Amino acid sequence: MGREAVGAGSDARYNVRVMTESWDWIAHSDAGLWARIAVGVAIFATLAIVDFHRQGRAATRWREYLFLLAAVVVALLYGVVNDQLTSRISWEYYYYGKGLEQALGDRTPPDAGRLHWEAVKVGLKATWSVGLLIGVACLLANNPRPDRRRLSNAQLLARMPLVSLSAATCALVLGYVGYRGGLAAVSDDFAYMVRRNEFRPYRFMAVYGIHLGGYVGGLAGTGLAVISILHARRRR
Repeated sequence: MGREAVGAGSDARYNVRVMTESWDWIAHSDAGLWARIAVGVAIFATLAIVDFHRQGRAATRWREYLFLLAAVVVALLYGVVNDQLTSRISWEYYYYGKGLEQALGDRTPPDAGRLHWEAVKVGLKATWSVGLLIGVACLLANNPRPDRRRLSNAQLLARMPLVSLSAATCALVLGYVGYRGGLAAVSDDFAYMVRRNEFRPYRFMAVYGIHLGGYVGGLAGTGLAVISILHARRRR
């Protein structure tokens, strides 16, 4: 009985380890990222095909999915441009803050070309899901209602610059706050960096502020886009 219990405990630990490693692969690895994207694309494609089979030329899902794709592309472009600029402000933020030392090697400052390429990958990973959520929020605001006409997908897409502008504005504001040291109280690590004058702390905090402001501004811009869609539908 004791041996059976020990064996069962070993099996349980093995299963837990396998589950943990599988989750790390899905959630954090590059291969897991592409696997998630592939699964999402397959699901959307299946739904679009089923809708087209049922509705024929009246099917609308494929148009909505094209809008989602466009929203993701806009977010990806913002993320790539943002990280290309900020990687020039503070390589330390990416090397130490984003854990890129393994990819970039021991040399500091790292090779500029490799740094900017890794920054591109960071931007793509961080923003594609944000773009998808923004697109979904706009589609929900444009859901069919018997008393309100829907906006076209082109009219929805015209709201995307509003989101980007809001994100960029908040990024500039919080980036300036970070550069002036106003974000030192956010983290003990920041306060320590300032005391020791390590990792060019004010540049580091400026990039942190730019990234934080991008998310805050993106959320605010999405809210403004949704309000704009609802208002336009009410007027029509």
